[in-house]
Amino acid sequence: MRSNLTLKVVWVILFWLIAFIVFINLNQSGEETKDNHAGHGDHKNVFESGALLPVGLSEIFSVELVYQGNLYLLEKDEAGHWFYHAHGATNGVLESHEHVATPDENETISVSLMGLENARVERRLKTREKDAYGVTKPSLISLLYGWDKSRPISQFAFGDLATDRLSRYIHLVGSDQVATIADYQYTNLIELVEKIQTINQEASREISKSRKDQ
Repeated sequence: MRSNLTLKVVWVILFWLIAFIVFINLNQSGEETKDNHAGHGDHKNVFESGALLPVGLSEIFSVELVYQGNLYLLEKDEAGHWFYHAHGATNGVLESHEHVATPDENETISVSLMGLENARVERRLKTREKDAYGVTKPSLISLLYGWDKSRPISQFAFGDLATDRLSRYIHLVGSDQVATIADYQYTNLIELVEKIQTINQEASREISKSRKDQ
């Protein structure tokens, strides 16, 4: 009788031990899923919606573009207009300027970013073999921020041109999601960066000229 009671106790302990292990594993799995999408808020499956961006442009207040080792920072001024924040970027040479957008600056940046806002996901690929799409060594990285600039809403890495020569692979950083979007959405951003580079070059020449004249 005593041995039967002991056996029952052993089985009860074993049952609760297994239940505890399962509970711990489920929690760890949940934390891993959360970590895989760090920086993307509640938009864990943004590509599933068909839209590239998880929020509208009205909810985005700054954008960082990383291209060829340089950082380009775009921000909204107090009126909600876009300007290039030169001295906030690693390659900015405009050390002194007002944080107010000019009409041309706002239009140029807005047009490029509106294209990104309207970008639609064409194909969705859930994969851990990201090397095949060029997104592990991206040619362009974009980080989008809301009012809280401590953590990006979304981070995208732009990879290779797809075999159809019309689409571009893009990776949602922190996830296993790779998709394709129209390549012209990518080239719009590259053209924007090139325009900013031209602004920097012209400003640099003006600075050099003024120093020589002194």
